Amino acid sequence: VVPLRTFIQEVLKRSRTTYSTLQTALFYLFRARPAILTQLYEHAYISCGRRMFLASLVIASKFVQDKTYRNSAWAKIAGLPVSEINAAERIFLELIDYRLYIAQPTFEQWHHLLHLHVE
Repeated sequence: VVPLRTFIQEVLKRSRTTYSTLQTALFYLFRARPAILTQLYEHAYISCGRRMFLASLVIASKFVQDKTYRNSAWAKIAGLPVSEINAAERIFLELIDYRLYIAQPTFEQWHHLLHLHVE
């Protein structure tokens, strides 16, 4: 099993993810956190950090970018079957109640918080 950190680094490198897409994906993970904690044992996908990160990244990419990868490309990038990408994406969307929009002031605060932790 590949360590989570290595998986994230490889997926980000292979997908050439933009910083704004990564910021959005991380925000979605924090948005999903309460639901993840309460539903942790309902789906195997929810308890897998790799799949939850990948699902948030796929969704963020589709929301932020004009041109994005198909799930078949994400499957190659991550080394997973397309069916698992599809399932993780559906489950993650349910966890965040399909709330993809991030208000500008909220995103600016998020951007500031991330920079405080990165620098």
